[in-house]
Order: sequence, then C-alpha cells, then structure tokens
Amino acid sequence: MEEGLLYIGTKLIRAFPQDERSFLRDVKGEDQANRETRPGYQVTYPDGYVSWSPKKAFEDSHREVTDSERALF
Repeated sequence: MEEGLLYIGTKLIRAFPQDERSFLRDVKGEDQANRETRPGYQVTYPDGYVSWSPKKAFEDSHREVTDSERALF
C-alpha cells in the first residue's frame, strides 16, 4: 500500500472548554449520569458541525487567535 503525501491543514474554528460527559448530555442528548468524564473542548467547524475533542489533543494542535489576527477577519 502507498504511504501517501504529508499535508498540513488549517481551519478557523470556535471552541470552548467542556467536559466529555456534558458534551454528550447537552449536544448529543445522551444520559451520562453514571459515566466518568474527561476534560476537553466543544468545537464548532465552519460548516456548523459540532464535535468534542480531548483537552490534550486539542491544545497540542490549536492556539487562540490573537487580537491582531482577529482584526483580519
């Protein structure tokens, strides 16, 4: 099988801290009363898709837009 090429992608997303259990309850409508939870972020993509990302994975691959960058949008 061919390995493929390497790509770097960027998207401007909206996100805020939210634990996994709260995300599953509030966004997915699942009963999570007896489930352990992990810290993370609720993420909204440009097309409106909403997902959840574990804290470390999110923080390893994202950074907040600076005020000077925000002026460009």
